[in-house]
Amino acid sequence: MYTKSLVSKTKKKYIMVSIKNLHLPFEEELQQITTHYGNGEKHQIIVPPQLQLNQGMFLPDHIIEQEEFQPNYGLKPRDLIAFNYAKAEYNKGIISDKCVYFYLYDYMFRCINNHPLRYTAMLMSYPMVIGPDNSVYLNWTEHERRQSAWRNQQMTRLWQVNGIPVIFNVSWAGPDSYGYCINVYPKHCVIAINSMGIKGDPDACYFWHLGYEEVLKTLEPALIVRYGDKMEGEYEEISIYFNNQILNKLQYGR
Repeated sequence: MYTKSLVSKTKKKYIMVSIKNLHLPFEEELQQITTHYGNGEKHQIIVPPQLQLNQGMFLPDHIIEQEEFQPNYGLKPRDLIAFNYAKAEYNKGIISDKCVYFYLYDYMFRCINNHPLRYTAMLMSYPMVIGPDNSVYLNWTEHERRQSAWRNQQMTRLWQVNGIPVIFNVSWAGPDSYGYCINVYPKHCVIAINSMGIKGDPDACYFWHLGYEEVLKTLEPALIVRYGDKMEGEYEEISIYFNNQILNKLQYGR
């Protein structure tokens, strides 16, 4: 359960906000919204005016200029937990000390798009998270790819503003997507890259390697958190690797 409506205090006035029909940005300069996930602790969620959130996180017709991402120097996860497992444990009152990731089928974390503030409150209990991984497929239209990239980046901004340490999840399609999928992130930071489902598909491998080289050249990352199969020609000196943990659970029960 969560609060159906709540009061937000700004410099100008109090306004009533309905979480169910949340439409942002508001006219006021800064919003602090009280919400919580399940029976968890209530949190004041900060929503800057640049964030254009809506239920479903649909790409707006007019995109206002966004604030820069905050540098995330020094983040280094010791272990990972998939969002669906973290959510299930959280509902039982168990909060892991692992880094939450979203390398899952999109439907398994669609809830964060539908209820961005509610799940921000949940994730504030974790030591760090990897940014969302809404899919960006080669065979999608540019609008669909931009839609997913927008969702990933808006949620990352929201989490950072609220003090959640976020590892930038960098994903891409073809070269025409680099401008809005790769170039938006700051240099010399900690990033995460997924390679699940790439091996065995020559076209996917080609575009993955092409984008990977662009990431190295453009972002010059300090550390790459790698999820999935190790790929040929990677820059292993600055990478740490994590296996497909859901597959491990299915195969080995742990």
